[in-house]
Amino acid sequence: WYASTCRECPAGCGILAKNREARIIKIEGNPLHPINKGKLCMRGQAALQGIYNPDRLKTAMLKENGKWQPLSFSKAESILKVRATEAAKKGSNRVRMLTETIGESLMNLLTVALTNLKSQPPLVFEPYAYESLKTANEKVFDLDGLVSYRMDQADILVSFGADFLETWLSPVEYAWKFKAMHALKDKNKNLFFQISPYQSLTGANADHWLSCRPGSEAVIALGLVRQALDIGKGKDLPKPFQESLNKATAPYIQDRVLEGSGIPLELYEKLIIQLMDARRPLVLGTSTGASDLNGLQTNLAVNLLNLILDPNLPLLDFSKRHRVEAAAKRSDILQFFFSLNTADADLLLLNNVDPVFSLPKNSGVKQALENNNFFVVCFSNFMTDTAEMADLV
Repeated sequence: WYASTCRECPAGCGILAKNREARIIKIEGNPLHPINKGKLCMRGQAALQGIYNPDRLKTAMLKENGKWQPLSFSKAESILKVRATEAAKKGSNRVRMLTETIGESLMNLLTVALTNLKSQPPLVFEPYAYESLKTANEKVFDLDGLVSYRMDQADILVSFGADFLETWLSPVEYAWKFKAMHALKDKNKNLFFQISPYQSLTGANADHWLSCRPGSEAVIALGLVRQALDIGKGKDLPKPFQESLNKATAPYIQDRVLEGSGIPLELYEKLIIQLMDARRPLVLGTSTGASDLNGLQTNLAVNLLNLILDPNLPLLDFSKRHRVEAAAKRSDILQFFFSLNTADADLLLLNNVDPVFSLPKNSGVKQALENNNFFVVCFSNFMTDTAEMADLV
């Protein structure tokens, strides 16, 4: 058994890989790892199939006259080295790199390598970069990143669509934390409210699922902020801040919330009573892909609600952050590919990313990769949509 790290998502769960006669035959969670504590999700279990997938590339591939030709790894390394050296000789920033979410050690290594090639550090691409949540954290907490949540210590949990049992941030970690929070203790069980337009797997595990109109999550969150202020919560906050909150949330009275969201009065009142009476409340924001304006508004309101309910924020861990916070903004990714059409670049390195598949057709990614002015190297185990447009895999 060898200790390793799962890379099927950016959470980075610890795994143990069983090796028999130089072949990995089973993957399990590492019980000594602090994130997943021996558990592993379906994606982690399925990672084993990637090794034996018949479509997995067995050797490096070079495109010649529009056709793929297999070649040895040593030959591929020589081509890459020559291309990189020639690019560096022409000037600064002639080598560009886009990478998946990686650990600090590999990121430092790539940064040093690119610095030696007179180029900028790699840009991190992640299809789900939690931009609205990061922006909300920056505006409310002055933190440009993704905090972790001490969900296991909460006595009530409210989520505005965050599917933490499926894909959100670190699903295996939050699954065991949710189990600890939701377990029966002294014949009592802490409550979980899920507010979302559709019932996900996470919503199906809620004690109360509040089915709201799509896009109305922000209205409900602001209504809860209004309710908290009305009963005197947040008195320790600065006076100018309290006045701004009172002014911003004044329109979100109960009738407007119910009319705008479509949730039942009975469930809304129960949510208010349980949340305001809780000693250790925790409110989570939107789901994985919520990067629209409503997602930002909802996450802002959620952060404000956590701040009002307990200004000390004991259930938000600012020291243990999620690695996926290193991902660049979508606008930076699009600018990265747009600049390839005009900038002087000779070598493009794509490390285990598939932006051609992940981004919309009108994003300009495919058009940029069709540019013959630079050489494209894709590091991938499979011939993905992006790899097919590269010159060397």
